Amino acid sequence: MKKFTFLMAALMIAAVSMATPMTGTYKVGTAEVSPNYTSLSAAVTDINTNGVGGDIVLEISSDITEPANIGLGVNTGTFSITIRPDADVDRTITFTQLGDNSSPSGHFVIGYTSLSTAWSDANTIATSNVTIDGYAVGGTTKRLKFVNLNAAEINARILVVVGACHNTVIKNCIVINNTTNTGSPVCIVAIVRKGTAIEVAPTNLTIDNNTLTATVSGVGMGMRITNSGTLVAIPKISGFVFKNNIVTASRRLIELSYLDGITEVNNNTFNLLQSTAPGALVYGVYGNLNLLGTVNLYNNKFNQSTVVETAASGAFGIRLVQLASGPTAWNVYNNTFTGMNRTQTTGAATLNLSYIQVSFGVANIYNNSFYLPALTSPSSAGYYNAINNSNGQSQKIVNNIFVSNEPTAVHAFVSNVCTGESNCNVYYIRQTNANAKIVSAYATLNDYQTANVTMDVKSKNVDINFIDAANGDLRITGASIQDDNISVDRLASVLTDMFGTTRGSKTYAGAHEGTAYLVSSVKDVELTSRIMRTSTGIQVELDSEALIELFSVNGIMIEKKTVSGTYSHELNNGIYIIRINGKATKFIK
Repeated sequence: MKKFTFLMAALMIAAVSMATPMTGTYKVGTAEVSPNYTSLSAAVTDINTNGVGGDIVLEISSDITEPANIGLGVNTGTFSITIRPDADVDRTITFTQLGDNSSPSGHFVIGYTSLSTAWSDANTIATSNVTIDGYAVGGTTKRLKFVNLNAAEINARILVVVGACHNTVIKNCIVINNTTNTGSPVCIVAIVRKGTAIEVAPTNLTIDNNTLTATVSGVGMGMRITNSGTLVAIPKISGFVFKNNIVTASRRLIELSYLDGITEVNNNTFNLLQSTAPGALVYGVYGNLNLLGTVNLYNNKFNQSTVVETAASGAFGIRLVQLASGPTAWNVYNNTFTGMNRTQTTGAATLNLSYIQVSFGVANIYNNSFYLPALTSPSSAGYYNAINNSNGQSQKIVNNIFVSNEPTAVHAFVSNVCTGESNCNVYYIRQTNANAKIVSAYATLNDYQTANVTMDVKSKNVDINFIDAANGDLRITGASIQDDNISVDRLASVLTDMFGTTRGSKTYAGAHEGTAYLVSSVKDVELTSRIMRTSTGIQVELDSEALIELFSVNGIMIEKKTVSGTYSHELNNGIYIIRINGKATKFIK
């Protein structure tokens, strides 16, 4: 009997040792007559058990329901694993496990096996070269969807990358987190792991052209980079790229931590919708912990940032982009910011809203377009700013457009005069609002420039025609096309606009390059003008054609027109500013 038992054990060991590593394309689903696997979990179990002997493609051939969470952990070597739809047809993978895992939380975890056992170094396996791609070969994109139930899944994270996984790509997918549980639900997570003898982080992680939605629980996040275990050496994720995604979330759009090298966040559309988290300060793009290197945030559309909580106390609100300390620089350029709103009529009397919060560090804020719409329910206290720079000192705020349409709330384009460089910006307050400021406490651009003679010397006060600011389209149009008042010199670091159009040497402030300016090689003839106060108003005599802009002392435009010869306008008694071909003069009627 002992010999028989020994023989059986030997045969079992031999069977395991002779398992054939997997390679090739496998059909996964129930649509095939004879699929290789009827579930993704079964295919992953075989990959974990048998190993990888060549490139593997798992083609999803039907909708699949996964009752248990999945951990993919295998040494891929130089080979790859690709998960994709088999045809140009929508495929949905639905996860239904309600309880949390014993080790990393997540429905589909890359870089870890045995989710039902406690964390261990042995189960933290660098699973590299994994691509999840929703593109159907020969068809269209975003054909692969990952969702969970509209139920209380605990710590529900849909797709998770753990530890030293290299070259992970998640692209062309739809990821929806439907959980009602408030245990930090996220669509995609990357985890830096500290184990017993390991400290490991992913490298070359790319998230491209996905639709990420997490709004049901009220604290949902699009993407989060976080840690597990108490880090000592604090390894960093290098080569992180987050681009071309559409993210709609209620707590975080993307949380950035543990990064080094060059981090790229570009060409995304962001919608932040705070809903059921009363008494919370909500961040969109959140620079959080242990950041190094350079973070480039560019060509993004921030279309919505809405506070709809029904009750709150304290000074809370939204910081749509939080620039934290650590990076060599935050380079924020060619972005559009619009859609900020506070809709509740009860709750916190103090509510702070800002598109960009410069907490610490170096912030280069170039060629962005900011639109501050009228708030549905203005706060009686707090702030509503395009840039809130209460702590940051090393800013460069250059070539931006700032337009406000808020008639009541206390607000400013920039909260404090920065100690860095600020110039060639366009500021305009459309509404008569005693609480509106240009920069810091200054209600007009002239007041600000007079008190700060080295700041914004070339900046202008002029309205901008946007295509559809209310719906997030801040491309310029109409009279703003080829308007010299919004022309600036091109920056060497911003050679294109947010749509990839090459900027001319004479370019537009803001994120959009309109119709190219005509740049003459002939030196302009100097204009001679004579400004006279008359009994009824003002008269200007010109020796050539000129662009005349007439403003109240508060910067509200009264008239703008191109004139030859003589210009006149009737005015009430008061102080006015007239600008002739961009040169401003103050006068008293």
